[in-house]
Amino acid sequence: MPEANGTTYDTNTKAEIVDILERCRVLKTRIRFRYGGDDGQDWGDTCHVEGYIGRSCGQFKIPLVIHNRRCVGGPAILTAHIVRIETTRGKQLLYQHPAYKPPKREA
Repeated sequence: MPEANGTTYDTNTKAEIVDILERCRVLKTRIRFRYGGDDGQDWGDTCHVEGYIGRSCGQFKIPLVIHNRRCVGGPAILTAHIVRIETTRGKQLLYQHPAYKPPKREA
């Protein structure tokens, strides 16, 4: 499993995403990310996709999404399935899959 600054990432996570998440973790930047498939299709998830990047405790420290600065834990991030990352302030686009497609609307 690849490691960056002591954080362990999924083997299938793109290096660019690892760099962005690590930078956001160190700088305490609040972000919103979108999950999707290899084809760039956004899955439309809305839960646990916004917050600060933290990391778990233990032998393998994995990235977590932390809701706000007062929280101490949160769910793991599926880093290999991120198709878009933006800051929550100013909506600055940090990463987007080359074939990104917005979520499909349900009828």
